[in-house]
Amino acid sequence: MGAMRTASRFAIFTILAFVWLVPGKDAGYAAPGISCAPATPQSTAAAESAAASPVAPGTAGFPAEGGTLTVFAAASLTEAFTDIGDDLEATHPGLDITFNFGGSQTLVTQMTGGAQADVFASANMTQMTAARDAGLIAGDADVFARNHLVIVVPAANPAKIDNAADLAGDGVKLVLALPEVPAGKYAREAICGMGDAAFVDVVASNVVSEEEDVRDVLAKVELGEADAGIVYVTDAKAGGDTVIAIDLPAGAGPVATYPIAAVQGGDVALAEGFIGYVLGPEGQATLAGYGFEPTGA
Repeated sequence: MGAMRTASRFAIFTILAFVWLVPGKDAGYAAPGISCAPATPQSTAAAESAAASPVAPGTAGFPAEGGTLTVFAAASLTEAFTDIGDDLEATHPGLDITFNFGGSQTLVTQMTGGAQADVFASANMTQMTAARDAGLIAGDADVFARNHLVIVVPAANPAKIDNAADLAGDGVKLVLALPEVPAGKYAREAICGMGDAAFVDVVASNVVSEEEDVRDVLAKVELGEADAGIVYVTDAKAGGDTVIAIDLPAGAGPVATYPIAAVQGGDVALAEGFIGYVLGPEGQATLAGYGFEPTGA
């Protein structure tokens, strides 16, 4: 990966310790209920898109001398952004990109605690707004990608889950991301859209663990520690033949909206170069190759 150094999911706080303390029902884990808010006229995607700046074609204008760029990005962006970083390092001698991938809320917590970054890419506008409210964001945020949710089950599918209704089956072990994680928030909205209150209550009772980010949900399913999980379609694609992806019912799943912005106190020139590339045709093509929807969709 050239000069790229990947610092993936480093946790300077104690969130990971919490995750290991709630491994499942057998260890005494009690899943909280899923609260379904009344439907609003404006969709999640529309609301989040309205809070970000319109997308404009980008260009990658990095300083000739290069430099070290640090990007904090949602875990679901791991493969796509790693490829983008490789491409940029290959074409810009002296450019050294370090990525920190994790749950968007964890990344905001890390930056609030003093971790240094030049660019922040979130899996929803909620965490971008939290970062801005904390004084961490310089300038505007641009929506650069969108994503959808799917159910994933292990390739062997031991619980015989064929559709969303099967998530309410007796003894089904379901894994979600934590409620404050974008993927976890979206997943709960999707469950609320799948059925009535009785269905939601049963599905909530089948949740056996809540993970720090969406890749941990995928890992639990891949390892056979869960019968099902709800992740982004891009994560299911990354799982390859280790998982089976099952579509959600039409209209049940919200659209995930990804904003990106420069971080206050970071290297402005490097940040603008990276963001410009991500918004530009080459960056958008790489994202599309990993299953993300183009920003114009």
